[in-house]
Amino acid sequence: MFKPFLALAFATTLSASLFSAQAATVFGEVVDKAAAMPVEQLLTAPQTHLQQVVTISGTVDSVCSKQGCWMKFTVDSENGPFRIKVRDGDMVFPLSAKGKTAYATGVVTLWPQGEDKADGYQLVPTAVEIAD
Repeated sequence: MFKPFLALAFATTLSASLFSAQAATVFGEVVDKAAAMPVEQLLTAPQTHLQQVVTISGTVDSVCSKQGCWMKFTVDSENGPFRIKVRDGDMVFPLSAKGKTAYATGVVTLWPQGEDKADGYQLVPTAVEIAD
């Protein structure tokens, strides 16, 4: 009688811990979070990273509300904002990502801002992970 009670208690505890653990939202390949640099660090000298593959981390400031094709990271720099941009439909970033930590691996490119504005920088990702 005591063994079935212990088994039930263990199973209940195990299932509760499994359901309470939150999984990340992943797009594309696996992100090597150990290689990630904060987006602020990249923006100290963004031109040195142009056309290079990097892994960055940051807090999601905003998400495209129409097709989920971009996210912007919060930055305190004159080189900001910093955008993660995919071709429409390749990855669809959820609006719920706002305020969460994200990691992205991809190629750094220029982000044209239009007349009278300096170009920004963006990452065209092959992998994105949004922590839940």
